[in-house]
Amino acid sequence: MPKIKLHTKIIIGLVLGAIFGSIFSISGSKLEISYKSERAVIDDWTEASFIKPVWDNGVKKDSVIKSFDKSLQVSVIKYFKGLKDKKDVILKFKFADNSERQFESINSVEKVKTIGTALRPVGDIFIRLLNMIAVPLVLASLIVGAASLTDLKHVAKIGGKTLGFYALTAVVAITIGLVAANLIQPGHIMSPDSKARLMETYQDDAKVKIEQNVSMDLVTFLVNIVPKNPFKAIADGDFLQIVFFAILLGIFLMQIPPGRAKPVINFFEGVSDAMIVLVEKIMYIAPYAVFTLIAATVAEFGFDILITLFWYSITVILGLTVLTFVEYPVLLKIFTKIKIRDFFRTQKQVLAVAFSTSSSAATLPVTMDVCEKKLGVPKKIASFVLPLGTTVNMDGTALYQAVAAMFIAQVYGFDLNLTQQLTIVLTAALAAIGTAPVPGVGLLMLIIVLKSVGIPEEGIALIIGVDRILDMCRTVPNVLADSLACVVIASSEGELGKIKPDGELVYEDSAVV
Repeated sequence: MPKIKLHTKIIIGLVLGAIFGSIFSISGSKLEISYKSERAVIDDWTEASFIKPVWDNGVKKDSVIKSFDKSLQVSVIKYFKGLKDKKDVILKFKFADNSERQFESINSVEKVKTIGTALRPVGDIFIRLLNMIAVPLVLASLIVGAASLTDLKHVAKIGGKTLGFYALTAVVAITIGLVAANLIQPGHIMSPDSKARLMETYQDDAKVKIEQNVSMDLVTFLVNIVPKNPFKAIADGDFLQIVFFAILLGIFLMQIPPGRAKPVINFFEGVSDAMIVLVEKIMYIAPYAVFTLIAATVAEFGFDILITLFWYSITVILGLTVLTFVEYPVLLKIFTKIKIRDFFRTQKQVLAVAFSTSSSAATLPVTMDVCEKKLGVPKKIASFVLPLGTTVNMDGTALYQAVAAMFIAQVYGFDLNLTQQLTIVLTAALAAIGTAPVPGVGLLMLIIVLKSVGIPEEGIALIIGVDRILDMCRTVPNVLADSLACVVIASSEGELGKIKPDGELVYEDSAVV
């Protein structure tokens, strides 16, 4: 019996995880109430009311401070968590048969967990292991990559090509997003009832994001790329500052006598090699981790929210599909001789990890391993281009921000003109560069895009419900673009390996080792 390849196991884990999560999904109405020293599970309720006793002329009366219908389970949970004084609050439920039940001395109000979410810690450990590798790998790889590019002109040449290619793909990605949003008009399709329900459910989450007060000042952004303390940047996982420091260190290692530079370069090369070997070992648990991550995501969020935001989700996914299967193959065909089928075949493992972790940083070790060993990209190019891409290249995120901005504008009745849409192109491109390669940050950077064209920031409440699922989708082109840039730059330098039918790699330039 033939051995099942790792990427096939990961895909099987992904599919089985989605099925498992669907079967053991969290109920959209059940609530678990912890009160006094007891717990109760409430189901089939029609209305939940928060009540606080008040005294009127010496008579104690119950005053309803907030009520929710059965479709607002999440709102009930969030409202209770947001109460400052929970001591005297009573939570009363009404049921279809007109019966009532109330709870006092409440400790917590939560969703009823299932085995689908209970398995998530396995997946979280997997993501933490990959993130553990990401920072030392980026640091070591960029130092070695910059130092191995022979001279400062070569560094500038490779860096210029890399940034130019990333800028090209980002602008095209944002344009695809804007065209899709203008053609489909998802915001005009949404009903007022759906808008009101989403705003009610997610307005607290939106408020938390807005209160973080993110902004994009280009001068400040450029100044902040330079770290005051590189060790603090490494500890905090600030990838832009790490990239800046690593490239500078690599460049100036070339300026000191080889006898002194070589031991330092060898050390970081050893760190880089060790991280790659470590990721190969960690990938053995990938199928099981992917299973638990997808199962937990589907179990927690389900597919109901996708139905509510169907046209918005379809617009984003359509844009990402065009980006992945039209733009990237065209660029691959124009700039390299590698076959489209061969390229995508090597990326199966990368894309599965990217989709399940929603993190470019967590996927970086896998991407480097695949680009070097399966695509034949020389280490000196892969170790320079890929960490840089993980930090500044976020095509999927940029496309999503463009669609999201247009969707929110349409829902609020804003008619964005060409100038405003071009502003979105520029702002989304800059925001994508400043987006940390970890899950969920794209939503924060979206606030910057909304501010740039005067769209209400609280509109992010409309899309928070599907952000986690779409985050998984947009991470796929984020990492695929990094691999694409890697082969394009290597090909432009005449140093890209050719993939033979038997899987053997032969370099275009026989001098490459």
